[in-house]
Amino acid sequence: SLSAMDRPTLMKKLKKEQNFKIVKPTVNAPKIIDKVFHRSRQPQSVYYFTSGRKVNPQVVNELEKKKKAYSFPPIPPVGVPYKVLRQVEKDNLKEKERGLSAMEKPSRRMRLMENLAERVYVPPRGKFHFPSDSRIVDDQYFAVIKGRPIKEKFSVRNYIQEVRETLLTNLRTGFLQDEVYLIDEQHRNEKRSITELTELFKNYYASFKEFEAQDHEEWLLVRRTADDMAAETSDMRAELKQLMKELSQIRCNLYVLEEKWRNCKLCQIFLHQISPLSWQEEHPLRDKNGKEITSINDMFDRYKLDTEGSVQSLNELIDIFQEDIAAEERPPELYFTDPWQVRLVFREMELQHLSSLLIIESIRKPKDTMLQGLQAVKEYYDAEIKTIEDQLENAEKHIKQEEERAEMLEGVAKDLLNTEIKYLVSSETTILTHVFVEHAYEECIASGDTDMTTIETLQALKLLYEDLMIKLDSLPCDIVKEAEAAVQTKNAIALEKAHQARRQVALLDNLSKSMKRALDKPFVRHGKPLMWRSKPPSPKHRSRYFSRKYSPRELEYLIHFTDYCPYEDEEAVKLFFPLGT
Repeated sequence: SLSAMDRPTLMKKLKKEQNFKIVKPTVNAPKIIDKVFHRSRQPQSVYYFTSGRKVNPQVVNELEKKKKAYSFPPIPPVGVPYKVLRQVEKDNLKEKERGLSAMEKPSRRMRLMENLAERVYVPPRGKFHFPSDSRIVDDQYFAVIKGRPIKEKFSVRNYIQEVRETLLTNLRTGFLQDEVYLIDEQHRNEKRSITELTELFKNYYASFKEFEAQDHEEWLLVRRTADDMAAETSDMRAELKQLMKELSQIRCNLYVLEEKWRNCKLCQIFLHQISPLSWQEEHPLRDKNGKEITSINDMFDRYKLDTEGSVQSLNELIDIFQEDIAAEERPPELYFTDPWQVRLVFREMELQHLSSLLIIESIRKPKDTMLQGLQAVKEYYDAEIKTIEDQLENAEKHIKQEEERAEMLEGVAKDLLNTEIKYLVSSETTILTHVFVEHAYEECIASGDTDMTTIETLQALKLLYEDLMIKLDSLPCDIVKEAEAAVQTKNAIALEKAHQARRQVALLDNLSKSMKRALDKPFVRHGKPLMWRSKPPSPKHRSRYFSRKYSPRELEYLIHFTDYCPYEDEEAVKLFFPLGT
């Protein structure tokens, strides 16, 4: 409604309805002559720096809140000097600017020019409202009518609007009451649920207390049983220690017996081995099963103890001893009956050892001589083999160098044949020079001789030129001038004929091209014309012509002595070869 609008909004709306144009005042820029004589020819407001500039009111308000340049500093807190407070402000400003990029950090000049228009902004002067001429005569008029309703003109539109607002308010109130009833119902349901949960919690708590008491009784019973078992375990552990001591003593005794048994067996085997061979063959050593014993290790392997199962190994060792004692019902068979017989055997063995030592000492010197000779021969042959290997290596190196040099020389020769020699023999300049020299020889001396080379022809021309120059020196000057004029005229005529022939050849080429173009079929574009946005067609690859394979000799002849091209027709290449090839 219009009554709800404020005055500025209402004025804008009325001006918009009446099509009022808001004309903004324009400021004409001063001319150059006015700038020279400092004449702005503008109203007084134009003289200010902020005239015609847009000022941000938010920045102006922030600058007003800050302290002014020429003002007393604020009173610092008790016990804090002003310099310290100022230093803290500078540190905070530096910390804030440290997070900016290099392009955004303000410099000294930027700080002076920053928000310059807002800092020098002067608000416009307010209009002076003159007091009204009307004066209130009765001062108590407003005190009398205070609180009375103001009679307004009845408006159907306002009435309908108020009724609508009243209905909307009642409807909103009904919605809010429904929500209140719903919240109350939810609160009662939640309270009922909490009561039920409380009863369940009490039952669970009582059950838990009962279970805790029963569990405590069971724990006491288990603890008592554990104490009894711990006492039994300590008694059994002491008994186990005593048994382990007895087992260790038995094991030591058994080890001693096993060692004595082993020594006895060794003595038996030794006596059997030093006995005569015929007696050994008649009375061989046998085990309890009747098998012949071939090795001492096989005999004593079964007496070894197992470190992992010591008790089981001891039982097995005892069983083995019992079996051996049971198997040896009668005493072992021995060749020797008295100790002096063994002493005689030892004496014979010592004599044999002494004789063996004497023989070894007698052959030691020849052996050393033979070893030294063998070492010298080995060193000699090693040196010879090394010398031969070095010679073979040097020979291989020289052969490789010669092969590389031959390949390099062959490449250089091919390069020379393909570049310099080919250019000197079959280049266009060489051929033209040969043609010019031959033509000059035919014109000046006689018809060309096939046996003469280009150098010989040049020497003949040189001799002729020297003779002509000598004759020319002897002639008068007038005759020489006339001859020069005649030669120049002849050359000019020949040159003109050459130019004319060249023009005729060019004209003939143009005519032949025109006739060929006229005889060609007219070009007809088939299909849809290509648009600028269409993709260009892929280019057709021309079929490459592959010439037949020539032998190296034929290829060398074609490259060095003809104008051979690998892409020419095969029929054209045949013309380079002599007939019948």
